[in-house]
Amino acid sequence: MTFGFLRSNKNDPPPVLTTPRGAITIVPACPAAEIAAMSIDPGLGFFWHNRPDLQHEALAKIAGLPCGRVTVAHTAERMIIGYVTVALPDEDTRWGRDRIEDLYELGGIEVGRAWRGCGISRGLMEGMFGNGVFDKAVVLATGYRWCWDYESSGMGIREYREMLHKLMQRYGFQFFETDEPNIAWYPDNALIARIGKRAGRDLQAQFKGLLFENLGSEYVMSEFVRK
Repeated sequence: MTFGFLRSNKNDPPPVLTTPRGAITIVPACPAAEIAAMSIDPGLGFFWHNRPDLQHEALAKIAGLPCGRVTVAHTAERMIIGYVTVALPDEDTRWGRDRIEDLYELGGIEVGRAWRGCGISRGLMEGMFGNGVFDKAVVLATGYRWCWDYESSGMGIREYREMLHKLMQRYGFQFFETDEPNIAWYPDNALIARIGKRAGRDLQAQFKGLLFENLGSEYVMSEFVRK
């Protein structure tokens, strides 16, 4: 497979990924109206209990947010076959309650089941992070085992988790320990984050200050917290 990525300027055509199933266009920051006008692959929508229609609506909504960014992969027929999203963390979570400037969350990455193994996920991540847009930011991602479509892959949970980590690591993400309950209680869950190469010290300190807030609590002492 061949990657024909980054545009030198905004007037260049979108990058194209050549796959065994045909050419796929990667749109690094797809406008909400453009997403709404496309169709969506029936193999998407795992996060919505295999409802691609709801996933389609969610992508358009995220792309329309002031700080939302959606990278999509689509066919020549303008059918979305993969996506990755970045937006502000939800205010109801530890990561979003203080609205720390330049702290973002990778909300999801998914490739249609029929298109997996074609390099689409790498194309999506390159489209999202390869142009330096987030180099002054911290982008975190929470990995929950109940959000992974590992059963259709034939992999076990740990194997699937490692596959995801290798993909993320290629684009600057690393593991961070935390006592955040949803992550700390389960050994397969994980918090990863990409600290941009130009991220300020104050931003890094604010992010790291969120990692542990219950020192001495049952979460920190739990056997489930990785050493």
